[in-house]
Order: sequence, then structure tokens, then C-alpha cells
Amino acid sequence: MIKEPYDIIFYYPQHFNRNKKGENPFFAPLINICKSKNIRYLMIEEPDNKTLFPSNKEVIQFDIYFYIILMLRKIIPLSLFTNSEKKEQWIGYFIRKITFCKFQAKTILTLSNSMGGFWRGYNPKARIIDYQHGIINKNQTGFFNKGKVPAHIIENNKEVAVWGKGFYEIFNQNKIYYNKKVHILGYAHCIQNQEKNTKHQNKIIFSLQFVPECNTTLKKEMTNEIEKILVEINTLPNEEKPNIFFMNHPRNNNIQELNDIIKKYKFVSILPHNELAYKENYLLHLTFYSTTTFEMALKGIPTYFLSSKNILENKIFLKDYKYPINQNTSFKELVSIYQKDKKTRRLHGDLVKKWSSHYFQPLNQNVFFKLLNN
Repeated sequence: MIKEPYDIIFYYPQHFNRNKKGENPFFAPLINICKSKNIRYLMIEEPDNKTLFPSNKEVIQFDIYFYIILMLRKIIPLSLFTNSEKKEQWIGYFIRKITFCKFQAKTILTLSNSMGGFWRGYNPKARIIDYQHGIINKNQTGFFNKGKVPAHIIENNKEVAVWGKGFYEIFNQNKIYYNKKVHILGYAHCIQNQEKNTKHQNKIIFSLQFVPECNTTLKKEMTNEIEKILVEINTLPNEEKPNIFFMNHPRNNNIQELNDIIKKYKFVSILPHNELAYKENYLLHLTFYSTTTFEMALKGIPTYFLSSKNILENKIFLKDYKYPINQNTSFKELVSIYQKDKKTRRLHGDLVKKWSSHYFQPLNQNVFFKLLNN
């Protein structure tokens, strides 16, 4: 017996669970809307044995089907299909048959373009929408391929939900496909009406980029640049030295690259796993290219970008996104300016907050309801 389709299925990899409860911060606010409005939903989690984040207790167990999908990918020849997406769709159709359509839905909302082909094969008439989870620019391979729309988007007739107008405009450069397929859903954690003139603590948050896919060269370059910064800070008088907190990337998977450095400098520590510490009113945010730049900007916390020979992603922020804070001074100089000139620090905080409002808009419940209307 085929059940009535769900209004929406939320599908995402387990590593998006970002706290001890295993909650997905991107989907949790949308799921709360579903609960309050009696919208029939299903939350499905793609297993990830390498992540340190626990599984969400509310998800439907999908592990056995996921491993069947992986097995089918290996044993079924690609030559039987015109392309890899058609193969994925056939696998989705096959799983639909053996599960008696139990995962049928009118709308599928995914993160990181997960399983688009599978879900198109399983739900041929559903809307499949990928919700933004990180920075997107015109070279983002998930959505753009040298100026063209990639096959995994076209073949599966996928749509996109973004955080704000700035990201919407990036997709608007390719109207041939993305016209009317991009929706400004907003960002659930958009901070509104933050108090002004709050006292900034002499603390710096450093968003790290050590993830499993980083090669040895990139890790070494990042480590060298980080050490240079700490050597700079160490020359400040003790009473002026800020406390620096390293925050691991959510997909760090317990990679310990900086243990030796942390031991060398008393003013450096690493935030415990699962502690994102966005509540702190930091003097400054430091990173190579982390999305946390936007989240800090929402709080009025400026970012200083590092770069190296092979790590130039900061240009995305400086050129594509037109980050408003001049990066010509050294990190040490900027720290000293912010410590001694509260007016400049406050001005820069207001500038980044205004800048972020172009890319982050509050979660729009009405847009969410329209995405459910198939």
C-alpha cells in the first residue's frame, strides 16, 4: 500500500549535526515550523562514520538503504546509462520499489547537493531544492561549471534556496537555467537589533580550515601562516596580548594539526568540540576563508583574512563579496587599533553588519510555505 506523500523530506549528511544533541542548525528552525503548522515532514540523515557529531534522535534510520545505494553504484555499470545522473536516478527508482514508496514526498530539501539523482529517481514529480549551507560564488562547482550549469543540477531539475539577496544575484548571472529556480529563503540565525556600543573583550576567534580533504601542502602553509600571526602577537606587552581561541572546522574529524603550537603560546587555546562560542563579543575574527566570516559580521565582529601561495580563497570575500574592511594593515596593527581606538572598532563593526545584511536575510516563513507548494 502506497502511503500519502510527505509534504517535505529533509535530507542531509550527518556531519551537519553541529551540537551534542545532534541537531542540524540549518534545518532545525524549518522543522520547528513544520511541527507548529502540522506539516507532514520526514527527516533523513545520511550516515557518516567519520564525523564526531552524533546522529539526530529524530531522524529516520536510512543506513541500510544508503549502503545498498553504495553497493549498487559499484556493481551496476555506468555504460548502461547515458550519464552518471541517469544511473543515480535508476537507483532511486529501484529503492522506491523495494521500500514501497515509504520516502515519497512533494518537496525534498537537501544540503550540499546530496543525492539529487537518487531523489529524482525516487520522487520523479517532487521539487528538489538545495538549501545553502556555506558561501557561494560564481565559481562554486556545486552550482557552476566554468560558466555552465553542471549536469547534476540540470538532469535532476534542481532548485536552490539561498540566505540573502547577495547570493541570489550570483545565480541571477545565469538566467537561462536559474531563472525562477532560486529562492531567498533566508538564514535562521540572522541576528537582528543587536545592542550597539557593547564592550568588546580582548579575545580573538580563529576559524580554522583543517579538514580531511586538505593535502599536506595546504596544511603546512596554513600552519606556517598561523605561527607567523602568533609570533606577531607575542611581541605585544602581556597586558595587551589578546586571548586567541582556535575553532575547528565542523568537519575537522579530530585532526590535531596545532597541538605543538598551542603548547608554545600561553595566550592560545582551542575551543572544545561542539562549542561554537558565537555568543562571545570578540574583538576580531581571524580566518583564511571560513563562512564564519558572515556569522561574525552579523554580530558586528570584523574579520582579518590570511592567505598563502596556494590559499587565495580570501579573494572571494575581498573581490566577489566586496568585504568592507581594508586589509592593508598587519594583523598586529589592526589588533592594536581596535584595542586603543574604540570608535574605529565600533565603526568597522557597523560596516560589516551592514555588509552582511545584503547576504543574510531573516528566515522567511512565507517563502518556505511556497517551496512546499508543488
